[in-house]
Amino acid sequence: MGFIKQLKWLWVILFWIVAIAGLLEVSLRMFTTVLPPHLQEVAHIVINGTPFAQEWDTAWVRNQDHFFIVKPGLENSLQYGSPTVSFNLNTIELWEGGGIGFRNRPVDYFVDAVVVGDSFTFCFTEREDCWVTHLEQNTGMGMVNLGQPATGSYSHGLILEDFGQPYEPPLVIWQFFGNDFNDDYGLLSYRGDIDTLDGDIVLDAEQNRKSIDTTGVDGWLRQNSVAFSIFEVILTGTRGGVAPNDHQFGEQYEVMLDNGELLGFGQPYEPVALDMQRPANQAGLDASREVFDSAQSLTESWGGQMVVVIIPTREEVYADITASYLGDDLEKIQSARLAMLDLCSDLELLCYDALAELQEQADAGESLYYYDDMHFNPNGNRIFADLVQTWLDENDLLPQ
Repeated sequence: MGFIKQLKWLWVILFWIVAIAGLLEVSLRMFTTVLPPHLQEVAHIVINGTPFAQEWDTAWVRNQDHFFIVKPGLENSLQYGSPTVSFNLNTIELWEGGGIGFRNRPVDYFVDAVVVGDSFTFCFTEREDCWVTHLEQNTGMGMVNLGQPATGSYSHGLILEDFGQPYEPPLVIWQFFGNDFNDDYGLLSYRGDIDTLDGDIVLDAEQNRKSIDTTGVDGWLRQNSVAFSIFEVILTGTRGGVAPNDHQFGEQYEVMLDNGELLGFGQPYEPVALDMQRPANQAGLDASREVFDSAQSLTESWGGQMVVVIIPTREEVYADITASYLGDDLEKIQSARLAMLDLCSDLELLCYDALAELQEQADAGESLYYYDDMHFNPNGNRIFADLVQTWLDENDLLPQ
């Protein structure tokens, strides 16, 4: 009888272990959004097979002329910048047969300014939160947003020529980010116009994820149990021997800002894509030099003014925090912005480097960038729009 009683208690204990484990599994699946960002990514991979909360189709596709272009005719298309950054996208063709989708309303108004740039101008936010939208609303200018993600200056010059020039706007705002030189090299290499030098940057985090160990019982649990995977990451820092952010677009470090928000930084991608010691990026700079010179002449041909606004990386803006983590990598990241400033001087471009003012905002406790994405968050977009407006006003470039 004693043995039977012990067996019953064993079954009771096993029942509650299974019940608690099941309840924990269900709870973690239902309330994934309350987890820290890197654990959300782990949960999404188990549940969906990808780091993202929902299935989605990327809006931008490879293109021979621009490296990437956005599909036209999208309506409320869900897009992800990272596992925790999502936005909805509507795109139009500026005219029939244009072939490229732009994040703009139909242009039935006088165009005071066009904006060319990469994903920072396209904006990884809702359209109303984009700095271009804020600037248009705050100044009353009629603006056209020509931003295209994953593009560099070579593409921006073509976009200006093909889609900006017909409006002959009084003002052309050209947004620059440090990886634009690398994107120029990537486009020219993709087209076969330049020899492949020291390797290419693959713009796809999924292609760069390492394979986890899926063998044995623990391998099965890793693939099917959110609870197991999350506790494995908490206890060991990895899931099957691979850290959740162990790919070129994964943040290697995180810190808590004074306002209580997390800042992630240190993607392996940036010290490579922005390092001007790399021949590939120097090749992109050489191509960009010609593009900027031609674009300024083109704008002047219709009596317009071209300005360049330079967006620094979060590593630079929060350098007081990031420097001790990044070491020499911070200098590599800074080198692209400094190279662009040299280009501004050489070509006599009117340029605005927002670094100092953004650092003041960061010192004041503002959160400007996403945790696990290099782009401005909505607050950063709003602040950047205000800074650009002030600078344009100081240079008498706003319509009277």
